[in-house]
Amino acid sequence: MNSLANIGGLVLAFASPFVWAAAPSSGASLDCKAGPVQQEFAASTWNIYACSDGKSAVVVPVKVINGQFGYFFISPKGQGVSVVGEGWGDDASFRPVYERLQRITTAELKAIILAAHHGK
Repeated sequence: MNSLANIGGLVLAFASPFVWAAAPSSGASLDCKAGPVQQEFAASTWNIYACSDGKSAVVVPVKVINGQFGYFFISPKGQGVSVVGEGWGDDASFRPVYERLQRITTAELKAIILAAHHGK
């Protein structure tokens, strides 16, 4: 999994319902607190928060997986999506989710973001 620069307070996801992330390309911070929408990935439930740019999202586990925590930042890239993430612990716990998120289409990402903004 790739790392995001300047991720800041994303660890606060455990302490707060609000998630913050950095935009990997511009270096400007994004507010990613609309939502969450919950989805099941790799037998774990994940919260998806929409970001203030209206096209990106942050995906965090509802609970710690095997004593480990990680997150993913999803944004559109060309005809597909870019998925970058960071985690603490065994990569094998997060690899299936990472691979599933890489298969999300831009239309699915837009639908998830819309649902997060509407609380569905």
